[in-house]
Amino acid sequence: MIYILLQILLISFTFSSTLNPDTTSILIPEVEIYGGINESSTSANISIIKNKKFVNNGKRNFEDLIQSISNLHYAGGTSRARYFQLRGLGELSQFSGEGAPHFYVGCIIDNIDFSGIGMIGILDDMKQIEIFKGPQSSSYGPNAMAGVINFISNDPSKDKNLNISSSIYSNNSYSYTASSSLKLTNKVLYRFTLSQNYTDGFINNISNKNQSDTNSKDESLFRMKFLYTPNKYSSILFTTYFVNLNNKYDVWTPDNNGFTTFSDFQGLDKQNTKALSIKSDYKLNNSILELITTYSYNKILYSYDGDWGNLNYWEEEYDYYENSPIYFDDEACNNAYQGYLMCPDNYYPYAFTDVTNRIRESYSQELRVKYNLRGNAILTSGLYYSQIKEHDKRDGWLFAGAATNINSIFDITNYALYTQISYPITNSLLISSTLRFDVNHTKQDLKYNYYDSYYNILQDEYQNQIKDKNLIGGNIKINYQYNKSLILNAYISRGYKTSGINQTQYPDFDESFRIYDTESCNNLELGLNYNSKKYKLKLSSFYMERINPQLRLSHQYTNDPTSFDYATYNAKSAYHYGMEIEITASLSKFLTLSQSISILKTLVSGFEYQNNLYGDRELSHSPNQKYTSTLSYDFSKYITGLSLNAESNYVGEFYFEEQNNIKSKPYNLINMSLKYNYKNSTISLWVKNITNKKYAIRGYSFVLDPTYTIKSYQSFGDLRSIGITVNFNIKN
Repeated sequence: MIYILLQILLISFTFSSTLNPDTTSILIPEVEIYGGINESSTSANISIIKNKKFVNNGKRNFEDLIQSISNLHYAGGTSRARYFQLRGLGELSQFSGEGAPHFYVGCIIDNIDFSGIGMIGILDDMKQIEIFKGPQSSSYGPNAMAGVINFISNDPSKDKNLNISSSIYSNNSYSYTASSSLKLTNKVLYRFTLSQNYTDGFINNISNKNQSDTNSKDESLFRMKFLYTPNKYSSILFTTYFVNLNNKYDVWTPDNNGFTTFSDFQGLDKQNTKALSIKSDYKLNNSILELITTYSYNKILYSYDGDWGNLNYWEEEYDYYENSPIYFDDEACNNAYQGYLMCPDNYYPYAFTDVTNRIRESYSQELRVKYNLRGNAILTSGLYYSQIKEHDKRDGWLFAGAATNINSIFDITNYALYTQISYPITNSLLISSTLRFDVNHTKQDLKYNYYDSYYNILQDEYQNQIKDKNLIGGNIKINYQYNKSLILNAYISRGYKTSGINQTQYPDFDESFRIYDTESCNNLELGLNYNSKKYKLKLSSFYMERINPQLRLSHQYTNDPTSFDYATYNAKSAYHYGMEIEITASLSKFLTLSQSISILKTLVSGFEYQNNLYGDRELSHSPNQKYTSTLSYDFSKYITGLSLNAESNYVGEFYFEEQNNIKSKPYNLINMSLKYNYKNSTISLWVKNITNKKYAIRGYSFVLDPTYTIKSYQSFGDLRSIGITVNFNIKN
């Protein structure tokens, strides 16, 4: 209600006021922000990563930047970072059967929504990345309660430009990128980007002649952008994406060594994406009309070896077949898990697989009108519509044995209406308020196969749907310019995440929990932004209270290493609070130091699941501390064009899961690059993880091996990588 009252008050004041202050320093940001609604780079809760931080230094994917971004983390389990946490809030996985594709952290690339499938965060020819921290539901709706990661690629330019980059690096790895901007006519500009990246990875699989490519990455991207400006009042930007990630996935080991695997089934993590966005701007007197249309089609294959071993390994390490004389005698019995139900107890091969084929198709349409009112006030209103259809086919031992195959379809439709009023009260004080209403409709259609008591395969189906009508979010922002260098921020916001449907068909599931409730949060934030010739400081402190927090939980019902069931439950409450500090000091013409510090505290209330008590502790994948120190030194007074950049990234310990107390160990990653610029070319020598640090990115505790005891397992991030990049840039 407070947002509605403020909207009415500001609009009334706007139409009656004749105030016309000079508010240029507040209304025009130092760096243009492309996401959100009329955002300013002076806001303390927005981190901006310019392309100079990831050009020619070996950082080719967004996951290479995560350790250096305050209060941003990710959960492994995929070939590229896909599941993000901002300020301790986000997804850890999305196995088919876990539920609808609703997310805490939005991932937007050139206006296209890739939330939950953000592996295509390829950095080639990107202009900048914007990290919006804290609830962003007032701008982006239900999939942004924790924040949004917004990618902006370079637009076509009037100047002819050709850029070619090539790299070779450790583990039989190479990459190349070509991008060019051309002027087709006086009104049509064109830009294309083509990139290819391949690496064998750090894994050596000894189950089949010591293969070194069972965790390889083979990634390609082609992006085209057309900018059409028929006149000075209008423009149309057309963007298309063709992305193919042909990645393998093999990182888990039964003995936790991390880099020598024993799996005999090749895991895959593939994604093929075709997407487009059309952004049209029209200037009409004192207003601007903006239309944004997006479409994407994503075909994803995710599979893994469920036991992480091979038949010889289980026999040699655990004597699994020592007392199994009829092993290999029954062809059906030896057909991995598909036939083992017909085998005598303990006489089936210890081999398990899990395969998911997923297709996600999404469409969105947004209409936004921006009015310039009296006193330099801005009124922005918009309508939004989106539709997502996600179709999963998964083969495995599902719903803890209640199904052997599932065919799941989610249809999600979202309608929204939003408005924002931004008004300069005085020359130094700017206040804005945003209000958004969402209606979200989620429909589920599930078909699944299962065995009856006589091992006959039967099929059943299940449908359900929910409609959230009371999704109301908003924010109030206050910017106060104390002097030319210092701006103070105050920010109150409300976010939400839609309710959902649990898919489990396990017989013991309590049907009263089939639908889990909508989650909401209230967030308070205070910050400052100081900018002088030598020093820059951005500080933000925040407190977020969550109501009905959604906890996506899992349970292993039998000793089968893949027999998991999933369900999302609502706890009573949770809170997140902390601080983020970014400091940059230009100590001389040649030396720049920067420091990023984030401190985070989280707590979720106690809850009961499967007769066990959990909670009353920190949330998983929420490091209490992160520190990044960067040194940049320009050697041009000795050698023209030579520069050095060194970066140290510390990540504190964190829980791996909500349902056990296993923690990671703190780690520090050091990266370094040495660049030499000569005319239109750059040569860069770089090292990532220079100390060859072994660090965990995901962990589980469950029954894996034939001893049928619960043990803890971890997978690890990339080891040291050394490379050289050569870049040529031709401008005309």
